[in-house]
Amino acid sequence: MDKKKILLIHTGGTISMSEDVETGAVLTNEENPLTRQTKELNELAHLIVEEPFQLPSPHITQKEMLILRNLIHSYKDKVSGVVITHGTDTLEETAYFLDLTVKGSLPIVVTGAMRSSNEIGSDGLYNLISSIRVAICDEADGKGVLVVLNDEIHTAENVTKTHT
Repeated sequence: MDKKKILLIHTGGTISMSEDVETGAVLTNEENPLTRQTKELNELAHLIVEEPFQLPSPHITQKEMLILRNLIHSYKDKVSGVVITHGTDTLEETAYFLDLTVKGSLPIVVTGAMRSSNEIGSDGLYNLISSIRVAICDEADGKGVLVVLNDEIHTAENVTKTHT
C-alpha cells in the first residue's frame, strides 16, 4: 500500500526550539530540530516539508495565518492531509482561523509542544508523530481542523490552552 502524502508545515514555537550551546538560551535555531527526524517520520507518510516562517507564536498574526491558508490551498489537490507545527500561545487561534477559512474534507492537524527539544520529557516529536498518524487516518477526513497534543485530539472550535 502506498503511503499517503502529507504536507508538513513548520512555523516556529517551542516545538522548533532547542538550547543554544553557548548561551544556554532556548531559541529558534538555524535548523529546526524536527527536520533532523524527517527521514524517520517518512516511514509513516511521504512528507512534503515547508517552513514559511519561524516565529514565536505570540508573533503570529492574521498575516501569517493567511500565509498558512494560502499554502494549504496550493497543495490541496496534491496531498492527503496537512500537519502544522506551531507555538502553543496562538495555536488555538490559528487552528480556528484555518477551520473557518479552509473548505473541504482535507485533514488538517495542528500541534505544538510545551517543552523544547533539549528538555527532559520533550513532547514535540511525540506530538508530531501522533499528528501525522491522525492526518493519515481515514476517519480524520471531513472533521475540520484538529489539534493534537498529549495523546488528545480536539476540534479547533473547542480547544483552549489552559496552562502555560
